[in-house]
Amino acid sequence: MHIWQDTIQNYLLISINYLVVDEAHHAVAPILKRVIQYYNTDFTIGLTATDQRPDKKKLETVFGTYSTSLSLKEAMEKGIVAKANVYRIETNIDLSKVRFNGKDYVNADLEKRIRVASRNELIVDVLKEYFTAGEANLRQGVIFCVNVSHANEMARLLNKAGIVASSYTGQTKNPASVMEDFKNKKIRFLCTCNMISEGWDYPELGILVMARPTLSKVLYLQQIGRGLRKTDTKKNVIVIDVVDEYGAMIKACNMHTIFANPYYVPFGDITKMDYAPGDMLVIDGIEERIERITEVDINTFEDKYGDYLSQEQLAREYFVNTGTVTSWIKKGKIKPSVEYKFGSKSLYLFSPDDVEKYRNELGIKEHNNNTIKQDFFEFLEERDYSLSYKMPFLLAFIKNVNTIGDAKIDDVLNDYIAFYQDRIDRGLQVDRSTCPYNEITLQDRKAICRNMLTNPFEKFERKRFLYYSKDLSIIAMNHALYSKMNKEDWNRVKSQMQEDLAHYYSDMDGM
Repeated sequence: MHIWQDTIQNYLLISINYLVVDEAHHAVAPILKRVIQYYNTDFTIGLTATDQRPDKKKLETVFGTYSTSLSLKEAMEKGIVAKANVYRIETNIDLSKVRFNGKDYVNADLEKRIRVASRNELIVDVLKEYFTAGEANLRQGVIFCVNVSHANEMARLLNKAGIVASSYTGQTKNPASVMEDFKNKKIRFLCTCNMISEGWDYPELGILVMARPTLSKVLYLQQIGRGLRKTDTKKNVIVIDVVDEYGAMIKACNMHTIFANPYYVPFGDITKMDYAPGDMLVIDGIEERIERITEVDINTFEDKYGDYLSQEQLAREYFVNTGTVTSWIKKGKIKPSVEYKFGSKSLYLFSPDDVEKYRNELGIKEHNNNTIKQDFFEFLEERDYSLSYKMPFLLAFIKNVNTIGDAKIDDVLNDYIAFYQDRIDRGLQVDRSTCPYNEITLQDRKAICRNMLTNPFEKFERKRFLYYSKDLSIIAMNHALYSKMNKEDWNRVKSQMQEDLAHYYSDMDGM
């Protein structure tokens, strides 16, 4: 029950007949969705600044038909949130060859391109030029970085320039102390990655530096949202967009693309499109006359292809592996709606119309909540065992699953490791020669856990049978599948896994 209580504490406010769901874009996640549906209320409302999701799941499945009655631009114009004044740092860093996975840039490629001295120093130079004197010197800020190394490097360069900064990442040894110093204004800039994109609240935040290119409008808005809180003394936030060279198609999000504003004025109000040369711009006590207005490209990848599926996503939609989709493309059975080349590689995208077209042509049935139980047992009947992993994993999950379809990952891992340790203790071969498990590796729980979540768990997750919640430390069965499973079904799965294990090791011994 404590899992539910923790979830409720993080997301829900409950009165007698009303339910308010904060960060409502998470409501379609299997665990939270089940919690919300548990309560029989007269009225349910979801609150979120970003009703769009990277996985394209629809919030209507939880809240029914809804409308977002207030855009971010309207909220700024009405004075509900802080206005944003935008400065663009345009670099000559070429990101046109950086791979992306249909959702965002591949982080390993991005790091190689972004972590260059000239780009980082350019950011520091702008901060030093505009924010080290007068009222501007009182503003504190956050720099959103690519990864830990990038955050560390930015903090080092800022401190070298006389601007007090600290890296704030998952590897920070004393994060609470760093945050306390920041809130006490001993630190001016936090250089961060994956730590304060969502939920973090510091109303006085005055500068946001977008140094991590992203194709995800959701992620970008979550990061921008950290600085939009108004106070009695803070009416606006400065957003510094670092704009690189992206090529013709894969353009990252920035404030001008988000607000569909094609006219750029340094430190201009992002909601205004009617600036004219000669107008006076006043910010942080500084008055500057606008000399020229620059037109910028506001078309983004997400605007053009946000509802397209990548090759990987298409494979999941069709319940096949990615290699099968690749084979279909090579044989001409399917033709990508869009092909994007980077070097010798290509990324293929498929429009919603083409997804349905090829589903019909190839006779692929639709997989949804109504078919999920049949899909699950058909998947098990395939008995596709290159190694033994699936069988002890599923048995461990069944042993530890609770009444709402969740199992603590530590409990599953304990039984998963115990299966292989028992074979070692009895002098039996652990598995085929390609299996890395032995007396030494089984002692490394973190490594075995990573292995388990990669394979076999990923095989079940790809087909949406199971989910992993890192925050709750649980593995959960898809709620639609769990609701259809009865005692006989569980016994059937357990019996098959036990029988398949016996056959697997019997066949292996005969090799």
